[in-house]
Parts: sequence; C-alpha cells; structure tokens
Amino acid sequence: MPIFRLTISHDDQLLGHFESDLPSAQQAIRKISASLSDSGYSLDLLVAHSERRLLESGPDGVRTISREPLFAPAPLEQYLDNAP
Repeated sequence: MPIFRLTISHDDQLLGHFESDLPSAQQAIRKISASLSDSGYSLDLLVAHSERRLLESGPDGVRTISREPLFAPAPLEQYLDNAP
C-alpha cells in the first residue's frame, strides 16, 4: 500500500504536509486537494516508492528499529483524475 504525502504551501511559504498510508489515502488526498486548492494553497504530491530500515541484530534475531519512507514526486492530477 503506497504512502502519500501532500505538501502544502501558501504564498511560496511551506506550511507543512499531510501524510497517509491508509487504504482510503487516495480519497483523502482528493478531498484535501479540492478544499485547499479552491482556497489558494499550492500543493505537491509525493509517493513513497520504497523505505530505508534500521535493523538490530542480536541473540534473539533481527528486529526493525525504525523505518523511513523514501518519497518521489508524483503528478497530483493523476491521482485526482483516477478515482479508485
């Protein structure tokens, strides 16, 4: 399941981002985009294509310490036009 990150800017100032990995993430991106675009906010979409993991190896085996999604830019229009 992909992880979506929608970065939100206004007047060329980065305000933050919305990130979701839920099954309904694409629908959430669509709703947020519609609301914010109409209000003059600039939006960019990033989609995680893989992840970086920090692992620990010990006598009990290997365990994941942390994971970091690796995002790549994606065309927002593609996800707005293709309803699931």
